[in-house]
Amino acid sequence: MRPLLLTGLLLSAPLSAPAGAQSAPAAPTLQLTAPVGTTVEQRMTSTTRLQVSDVTVTARPGATVPQAQLDSLRRAFQSGRGGQTTTVTGKSFTRLAARDAQGRVTLQHTLIQTIPGLPKALTTKITQVLDASGTLKDIKLTSDNPDVNRAYAQMKLDDLLRAADSGGADTRLYGLPLTPGQTREDRQEVDLDGLIGGLLGPILQDPEADVDPATLTSTPLAVTGRLTFVGADAAGRLRFTQTGTFGAWQTSVKDRAGQPVFRMDVTGGAVDGESLLRPDGLPVSSSLRTRMQMRLLMTMDDVQVSASMTQEQTLTLRQP
Repeated sequence: MRPLLLTGLLLSAPLSAPAGAQSAPAAPTLQLTAPVGTTVEQRMTSTTRLQVSDVTVTARPGATVPQAQLDSLRRAFQSGRGGQTTTVTGKSFTRLAARDAQGRVTLQHTLIQTIPGLPKALTTKITQVLDASGTLKDIKLTSDNPDVNRAYAQMKLDDLLRAADSGGADTRLYGLPLTPGQTREDRQEVDLDGLIGGLLGPILQDPEADVDPATLTSTPLAVTGRLTFVGADAAGRLRFTQTGTFGAWQTSVKDRAGQPVFRMDVTGGAVDGESLLRPDGLPVSSSLRTRMQMRLLMTMDDVQVSASMTQEQTLTLRQP
């Protein structure tokens, strides 16, 4: 799920003109001008394809496992995960909930997703406050799933803001000059300790699991992105493109004896996509493709499994 997290861009101060000269008029910028109460509904489809290679299955240190069992587990892991495709569908509702006298805007997003394996649809609500320039000042995420809520609760506001700034969401574009070819480039480092701790919470807090929560560590995720305004179509709708890369990232946790239980090393990845917005700043459609390469190590009972993985996810949002 791409969480549709939003941030803005402040314009640089104009250069001073020589005495007697006229300053060039500033280019218009993308703003949220929709009336309060305006809501946009979109249909969402997310498709994730996972390719697995170089699978190794060994006995964990200090354990003895028959080779035939290790070979059988390796074949099962390879066939069960290789080429796996998962599709998640749902709806997205974007509502301009409020605008105050200072020009601050409150946006509310409601995502309803049908996820394979969950007994009911997952609902996530995202509330964001942007100042008059389009800069994201506050964000709150809630879900009807306790595990997801736990992950959100462990993330600090600053971490959420940085995650929003690196997430490639449409409203990162607020404040961008609407000059064809105008580009914004930035680089963010996102601390994911809280998010990973929330996702692994059921395991870390299970007294029966041989896991030491104090050993959970994650390195910051560095994301570099470029957003470009392409232009307006005949209906005045605004088109933007996005490209980006993210660097190496690692997270791991050990058991009480100091042996690795889980480790994931991301070697890199890239994103690309495009967005179409209404003249009033609300979304029409978007698509985003993310590719990531990683190496995974897991310990299950007396067995350790390691594998190389390539994950590609395509997310599309369209009005019905």
